[in-house]
Amino acid sequence: MKTTVLRSAFNVAKDFVYDNRKSVFSFLGVFFVALIAGVFVTVNSAGGEFEQVVRADMEFGAVKVFFTASFAVLAGYAVILVAAAGRNLAPVAALPFVVLGYLCGKYSCLLVACYGATGLTNLLLVYLPFFLMTLVCAAVAGARAVAAKGCDRMKCTALTLLKIYAVNAAFAFLFFLIIGSMTKVVIIVF
Repeated sequence: MKTTVLRSAFNVAKDFVYDNRKSVFSFLGVFFVALIAGVFVTVNSAGGEFEQVVRADMEFGAVKVFFTASFAVLAGYAVILVAAAGRNLAPVAALPFVVLGYLCGKYSCLLVACYGATGLTNLLLVYLPFFLMTLVCAAVAGARAVAAKGCDRMKCTALTLLKIYAVNAAFAFLFFLIIGSMTKVVIIVF
């Protein structure tokens, strides 16, 4: 039974990616370019040396990070919703992926360089899983928004994005509040 459910979920995901391959791969490409840019900008702001990124005092706060991340993700979905307004606005859906990739690269660099072992633990257990799940949810949302058709596309897309946002917020709750309560989530103040 487990293999049947897993195989079915894999087939649904494969069909979704195949049907929306142009937008999904565009979003992934934009994300990874922005991620690399985030790392390079962060290191270059420290004089080009990773070891010279300034150490910062640690401030912990899982609830603060959860609400900040949830609000930022909601703003990203609002931008993605704009892409459903018309075919000529489809490139707008890539903007949240630029921000998401840049922040993922910047936060990864800062967590490792500034906070040492605690930062690496936060990166691997909290921040990176959150960014990757947000990437997956946002890619689904962006593909749905770009492919929206019909006169009710804004209404239907808004409802779909709201459902995807609820899933994304549930993952944020899991990573920042539940797992974060065990690892103490570092608030990045840069």
